[in-house]
Amino acid sequence: MKLEVSIEIAAPTEKVWEILLDKTMNPDKYIPGIEYFEIKEREEGEFIRTIQTEDDDVIELIVKNEEEMSLTSTLVRHGFLKGELIQKVEKTDAGSRLILEQNREITIPELEGLDMRPALEAAAKQVEELAIAS
Repeated sequence: MKLEVSIEIAAPTEKVWEILLDKTMNPDKYIPGIEYFEIKEREEGEFIRTIQTEDDDVIELIVKNEEEMSLTSTLVRHGFLKGELIQKVEKTDAGSRLILEQNREITIPELEGLDMRPALEAAAKQVEELAIAS
């Protein structure tokens, strides 16, 4: 299922990018219920991130492109999803545009039809609020 959420943010692109990086590298500050996380750099701009919660263990391959201000997270292991999430920041006349593109599939039949858009919109809104507040 492909979803895209785009939001205009009245903040410099560098600030929005900084927040996206912080959310990626310090997920415990932003996601409730994380019991443990670890980030290992594989090579320049490429990381393996492991997150453990009470309900799930998630492993992602994250590729950071500083020049394009984009992060691509590909799920290696997840309890009910497979696919990727691309987060991009673009410069606009009013500040920035945050684009979240999710191309993920639900792997458990009982959860098919689950609407992922509210979670994507909430993530974008969180970045907007953090960028404006700082």
